[in-house]
Amino acid sequence: MSLTNKRFRPALLSAAIAASVTSVAAFAQDEETAALEEVTVTGIRTSVLGSLDAKRNADVVADVVDAGALGSLPDQSIADALGRLPGVTTVRSNGQSSQLNIRGMNGDFLQTTLNGREQASTAGYTESTRWISFDQYPAELIQQAAVYKSPKASQIEGGVAGSVELKTANPLDAEKEHNFNANVRMSFNDSADEVGADEYGQRVTLSYMGKFLDEKLGVSLGYSHLEQPNNFNMNRAGADGQIGYDNGSDIDGDGSNDARARAFQWQAGDGSDTRNGYMASFVFLPTDNLKAQLDYFKSDFERVDTRHGITVGGLQNTGTFALSNAMVNGGVVTGATVGITDPKTQYDSSPWFEARTEDQSTQADTDSLGLNLEWNIDDRNTLVFDYSTSEGTKTRKDQIASMHAYDFGTDIDGNPTWEEAAGQSLTYSANGDGIVNAMFNGVDFTDLSNMRLSRYEEYPHKYTDEVEAFKVDYKLDLEWGAIASIEAGIRSSERTFDSDRGTFLYGSRDGQFNGYCADNLSDIECMPQDLDGFVTVGSVDGAPDHFVITDMDALATSIFGAGNYEGKKVFSRDWTFVESGSVTEDVFAYYLMANLETELAGIPVTGNFGVRVVDTDIKASGLQNVGSGNGQTITDDVGVTQDNYDYVTYGPEFTDTLPSLNLNFELTEQDVVRFAAAKVMGRPPVGQLKGGAGSWNSVNSDGNDEYNVWTKGSPYLDPFRATQIDLAYEHYFEDGGAVTAALFWKDIDSLVEKQYIYLDTQAERTALFNELGIDMPVGFEAGAFETFVNNDKGGYIRGLELAGTKTFDQLPGVFSGLGLTASYSYTESETQVNGGNLYGESLPLPGLSENVWSTTAFWDIGNFSSHVNVRYRDEFILNMPIPGSSTPVTAMAYTTVDAQVSYGFENGIDVVFSANNLTDEADVKAYGVEGALGEYSEFGRQFYLGVNYKY
Repeated sequence: MSLTNKRFRPALLSAAIAASVTSVAAFAQDEETAALEEVTVTGIRTSVLGSLDAKRNADVVADVVDAGALGSLPDQSIADALGRLPGVTTVRSNGQSSQLNIRGMNGDFLQTTLNGREQASTAGYTESTRWISFDQYPAELIQQAAVYKSPKASQIEGGVAGSVELKTANPLDAEKEHNFNANVRMSFNDSADEVGADEYGQRVTLSYMGKFLDEKLGVSLGYSHLEQPNNFNMNRAGADGQIGYDNGSDIDGDGSNDARARAFQWQAGDGSDTRNGYMASFVFLPTDNLKAQLDYFKSDFERVDTRHGITVGGLQNTGTFALSNAMVNGGVVTGATVGITDPKTQYDSSPWFEARTEDQSTQADTDSLGLNLEWNIDDRNTLVFDYSTSEGTKTRKDQIASMHAYDFGTDIDGNPTWEEAAGQSLTYSANGDGIVNAMFNGVDFTDLSNMRLSRYEEYPHKYTDEVEAFKVDYKLDLEWGAIASIEAGIRSSERTFDSDRGTFLYGSRDGQFNGYCADNLSDIECMPQDLDGFVTVGSVDGAPDHFVITDMDALATSIFGAGNYEGKKVFSRDWTFVESGSVTEDVFAYYLMANLETELAGIPVTGNFGVRVVDTDIKASGLQNVGSGNGQTITDDVGVTQDNYDYVTYGPEFTDTLPSLNLNFELTEQDVVRFAAAKVMGRPPVGQLKGGAGSWNSVNSDGNDEYNVWTKGSPYLDPFRATQIDLAYEHYFEDGGAVTAALFWKDIDSLVEKQYIYLDTQAERTALFNELGIDMPVGFEAGAFETFVNNDKGGYIRGLELAGTKTFDQLPGVFSGLGLTASYSYTESETQVNGGNLYGESLPLPGLSENVWSTTAFWDIGNFSSHVNVRYRDEFILNMPIPGSSTPVTAMAYTTVDAQVSYGFENGIDVVFSANNLTDEADVKAYGVEGALGEYSEFGRQFYLGVNYKY
């Protein structure tokens, strides 16, 4: 019996399939094969068994979440549903699932398509990215999502860890001539009120699928609206660029240095998430052998992310403040009193205490359009043309206002004077990796007579991503021994990533005093600004009440004038030029693939083998510091003119040959063995391909001036390349259910890491600069060179995936509706990346958790359906964004619990109640010191109550 000649097509899957398909490890995608009899599914139990049928008839190794019809997935975004699949985990952002990790690799190693088309990214936060923010995609508008773990030649390249395929509904596959779904759910967050956020939200989804002209025309329309609180309570051992712990001092006098936090930040967030998703699909069959399909998908996601709290900075140098009553446990300072000895210091050189308000709001918009023409030339020949375009835009405000306590007076001439208030001190006590308790003396963060605006900052971000692609695929069905058909095709695409950065700065982060102001890009003189009429009092866990600015734009307008505080490109912050630039990738790919259907020693064998060849042309465009007098004459946004920068465009061309093989052996009607092998490739993160370069000056140990160069990256970085093998065994029970086991192995050639290169001698440093073509200014020596490079730390990633599903039909009465599905993944690797400033040593590959498991217990009783899902992942390395870059931190292990119950009435109405994060699991990160605070965030529990209606 041939596996490739069967196809599972459920008409309707229950709302709980996203929680229950954890045992699915493969999915058949052959659109030309015959369909099985359609199965109407009314509960979780049948959904699980139907998904096992899809697994059984697969021709590649994959996992699938199949909604069957619009509106049936219970999750907020498709990321929640995919995160329950074997070997797939999520990264939580603001308490929501956003990024996917697959088999121990993060989003940089994934390829994502919608209806087979590459998607533009809206995930940029401090830099352009190519990985997808899956929370941009409403689960209600996605009919099907598959995670391909073994590629075939016909798929778009780029998935070293795996490829994620999202599909919207085909209206001609609808159950009836006219189909309408409406979902309305109210939401409640039980901790939003603690930070002043709105506790309530709602989700509304409307969808329609219709068939017209004797089923020659199909129309599918969908709309999804989400509005809910975006709230958190957070404490971290860091602020801005001061992250983690300093180990330069022996605090307790035992002869060994102790770890002490460089900064502290207590914050509360009281924003909201608003997402609108739109979907339209039109399918036209003018003749029996011609099909035209037009697909459109749009998503607008606004995250209002306002934050307030207390920040303590400048604790890295013990010589600039008084440290007393220090408590040291296990080499870590867990409590102390910090006294500011001299408030009149400059450039963040001694501690400061501030009340801070931030606006980190983002706007992410994506549009995707695709046209597909399929021509069945005859019974054996099929030709498919596909054109697509996808655009994504992400903006972030990054607005910060700092408030300090000041002493005011007058000089001998009667002129006003000010300096940061004397006598300020902080006493803090740690609570393991939880929230630190802080008390302040000498400063009242709610006293208008002393508190003033000390610094106002804006760092506007804008990231755009545009993809345009055209492809042609041809398939020939034949009877040529073991080969059932041949496929061939070409694909041409152009993808352009662009970044635009700027800044507006006024005042001093560490406090002003007469004669000192760190930055002023405004037209007014520096001085602490009055806050009256623009503040209210807010609270945060672990720290005292403080002023919160109610409207930062209104405050800025009152000080600087309307429109006079927008972000600017200035040479004094050359990163505003260097980080603004583009990367363009022109790709031409072609493939040849044979589909197999044969027998070997009486064992039915199906699968495919083929090769995909990919030609890539990468060009980075940006601004580089080429030395004084060697560049173009450029005037920045504050009128400063320099000639040491030049615009450059450069980059390589290269070719990758990617063979692949998938074999499926049906040993018995209950037993299947799968084997897959392939070479895969994925391009480096976009931010590491940029061509811009900046500089900074320093003085070396000999007292000579040094010229140092930093770059955002290099377009000459090699892609991620790997060889991989998959082996899987699946046993299916005759009475329903299955147990499966899979082994995987990947051999990665090399990885990309940031390196700080400072050679031992001046002669070596000069030779390096000459080799790189860097011109030094007169009077300077060659110094450091900081960039991204391919390292030699490639190696294996290997692992085991186990899954099982069991229904308990043999139990009496209502207990026969019980069932259980579970999966476990173990992953290990010898690959390593640089540990950065927090670790200073090699770390595991970002995204790798050794142990991951998920289990769902479900119970269907007539029209009643319920499930509880528990997910766990071990600690893993996460690239956390920091100003202008990112740094690796350790995301600690976590367990999340979700649940849902529903009851379906005979009139098409379902009542649904669900709860996410039932245990209120915190998001905990370590900053290089085990057991001590890194970052601790709580988001609360989310509850939903709603009604689904289907007609």
